[in-house]
Amino acid sequence: MNKNNTTNLVSDPGRPSKPVLAGRLVRSEIRAGLQRLSRKMGFRKLYEAVPENWAIPDSAFAMQAIDLANALCPEFMVRHCYRAYCFGAILAARNKMSLDRETFFVAAMLHDLGLCEAHAEDPGSFEWVGARLAHTMCLNAEQTEIRAATVHNAIALHTSVGIVEGLQPEISLLHFGTGMDLFGTRLDEVPEDALDMVLTDYPRTHFKAEFSPCLHHQAQQKPASQIAGAVGVGIIDRIKEQLAG
Repeated sequence: MNKNNTTNLVSDPGRPSKPVLAGRLVRSEIRAGLQRLSRKMGFRKLYEAVPENWAIPDSAFAMQAIDLANALCPEFMVRHCYRAYCFGAILAARNKMSLDRETFFVAAMLHDLGLCEAHAEDPGSFEWVGARLAHTMCLNAEQTEIRAATVHNAIALHTSVGIVEGLQPEISLLHFGTGMDLFGTRLDEVPEDALDMVLTDYPRTHFKAEFSPCLHHQAQQKPASQIAGAVGVGIIDRIKEQLAG
């Protein structure tokens, strides 16, 4: 996939093999370890993040995304979407990454539409189900083809371990923002006060118990889907009950 803005829509590859998935996981862990080492040795630094960095956009487009998420998704999933946005935006600020926060917010709010009851049985991997729905919403809202494609690709790739690094921030940070909320990925980059603010505004109460069955259902009903491969290697067991403490 081209690293620059593009209207190309990534396609659903289906379930990866265990060796492919294992290789991606290993590469991702190696990159993360090297980044931590680089910071520890002083070659890279983290910058300050302030609440304005993860403030919710108040545009009509953002409000449409909120309305759609609230209409289709249960409350625990909506809170997860908000947290994914906040965590991704904090990572952008801490690493001095340029981020279109409105585009990123819309992608974050809509990234789990494919898990919602109304669309959980739609054909295809849930990430691509949600990506198609969000893409249509963007075009109906008279957004550009480039913005609609960015939202689509961010959602489609948000569970794709080991392949989003180097893509535009609106895509890569949705992967890391959702990964932080589920597994604590890159949590060491988030200041404790920022983490407390996010979890106070969007509590994670009973999240694992509520979210895990959605992934189990996808794996059972769609064994050829992308998430079925991750479930098959035990990814649900890695979901954290809490992120603090």
